[in-house]
Amino acid sequence: MTNRWLYLPIEVKVRELDAKLLLAYYAIRRGYQVIIGDLAFVAEAAAHYPSGIYFAKGGPKGFRKRMVTNAVEQDLKVVELDEEGLLIEKNQYIRDRMRKDTLKLVEHEYCWGEHQKQIISDTYPDMANKCHVVGNPRIDLLKPKFRNLYQDEVKSLRQQYGDFILINTRFSLYNAAKGKKDTVFVQHIKALYESFVEMIEVTASHFPHVNIVIRPHPAENFNSYRRLFKNISNVHVVHEGGINKWILAAKLVIHNGCTSGIEAFLLDQPVIVYQPFETNEVELPNLLGFKATSLTELRDTIDQLLHHPVVIPGDDRLYHYCSWEKDKYAVDYILDLCNTISLPSPPRSRSNPKVQQEKKIRKQKRKFSLSAAEIKSFYQKLDDIEDQPPKRTIKQISRNLFHIKPE
Repeated sequence: MTNRWLYLPIEVKVRELDAKLLLAYYAIRRGYQVIIGDLAFVAEAAAHYPSGIYFAKGGPKGFRKRMVTNAVEQDLKVVELDEEGLLIEKNQYIRDRMRKDTLKLVEHEYCWGEHQKQIISDTYPDMANKCHVVGNPRIDLLKPKFRNLYQDEVKSLRQQYGDFILINTRFSLYNAAKGKKDTVFVQHIKALYESFVEMIEVTASHFPHVNIVIRPHPAENFNSYRRLFKNISNVHVVHEGGINKWILAAKLVIHNGCTSGIEAFLLDQPVIVYQPFETNEVELPNLLGFKATSLTELRDTIDQLLHHPVVIPGDDRLYHYCSWEKDKYAVDYILDLCNTISLPSPPRSRSNPKVQQEKKIRKQKRKFSLSAAEIKSFYQKLDDIEDQPPKRTIKQISRNLFHIKPE
């Protein structure tokens, strides 16, 4: 089994790293050798290390086609789990992210739930056999078995911020990283942004002894929030690490249309949808938790949640979009399916990867960091959960790129 190789590229670290490390951990337990790290470096390594399975992450049509085509040309078998496959609208999704010419090159298309599978299968009936509902390793991390992974970080956040409300935003169409985009097409997002700014000011005033942590979307301009709230001592703008630890550390979560609302609900944390006006956007995250349509209603709901235990309202439609079984895991489904893919035995070896990697390092500009210490720390916590001693070797191939294999 150690002749089977798995290539795991990571693009957005705060969103993908823990889930990819989780998949790698259980792949190694099954005898796989894993190459994991920055997306560009993994693609380069795949051209020089043994043939195997490349785990594509989806993307806009041009990016996706380049990534998948490059892997196929390197004699790799491609499986794909679209990181944006949860909240999708059929026509836009097929047009922008699920073109048939690329899907033809994929061995397996792993789906978050029946909703995504149905959209792909209805559009391309001859491709339906490629689609498998597995969930997502990111969802695995929300299940009771893995929540202790974050207990030290949760404790640290609570020591730093005390009782705090986590507010997640998603207004990058207007509040873009490079500046405001005030066009006719983003007026509803602009209105939501302005409503949230007002809501944060009022909430900070109503609850002066509770901290408010704003976690902007990665594509937003963080400094716009810092400038607005620089004189309000109990408001903090932070985007550090994965979302799970922040949700678990918070007293409650406030959002509108954010995936974090789903994550908070599945983590059994109180969640409020602040909805000052109706929109025509994907509504799934707004089906879960408590609703507040005015500042008065929001204040009363926060007060209730801060001081009284509650049952969090849900909606069964969630499970059509997102496969969820508390004691079954996407990583197991994925690896079972990967094991059905025929690979060369022994795998074809490639030559002189180190020289190629050093050349690639000089070209790499996108900000990304990954260390052996991060991997070892995460895996030690998983070892504690599984009650097993480490039986693996972690070798750094180059900056932000690692080869992990069973001993």
